[in-house]
Amino acid sequence: MKLKRLLKNKYLFENGLNIGLSNEIISEYDLKRREELSQEEYLRVLELAALSTSYFYLAKRDYSKKEIYNKLLQKYWEKIPVQKVILILEAKGLLDDLEFAKNYVKNKKGGRKKIEYDLRLKGISSSVLKEALESYENEDELSELRKAWDKLGSRDEQKKIASLMRKGYSYGDIKKILVEKQEEEC
Repeated sequence: MKLKRLLKNKYLFENGLNIGLSNEIISEYDLKRREELSQEEYLRVLELAALSTSYFYLAKRDYSKKEIYNKLLQKYWEKIPVQKVILILEAKGLLDDLEFAKNYVKNKKGGRKKIEYDLRLKGISSSVLKEALESYENEDELSELRKAWDKLGSRDEQKKIASLMRKGYSYGDIKKILVEKQEEEC
């Protein structure tokens, strides 16, 4: 695999991949002097670069396996090094879908359906999703729903219901809150 140095730490590979590499990777593979890498060296360089990048991403926020996989694959193009990085992160305990899902459930606002939908989009499996949602109390959802209802103010009742349903709250729970609010007014 031929490579060309563009800037200080930026390298362009013959397949069109343009990435920045750390000084450690550059010195380990003597990239300042070399113009070509074997396929194994190329994949190892990508793996090291992807691992470094994944640490950077995970320092900012939590990711599910699918999210970090897709993000790294978009940047480094090769599946094998990215899959190795995912396994390394899992082994170190830095990537755990169950913990990610539990934290997401704990910190997200909205109804159960919306949270479930969002987690499915993030690649969380059904079994992990079920376990994470066990901690999601119905009473918490109802109190959140009350706050959301009050926050919508004096809008038309049907518009409030539609808005709350878009946020993932069930129609039955919305009706419970509506009956409570009507009883309070009497």
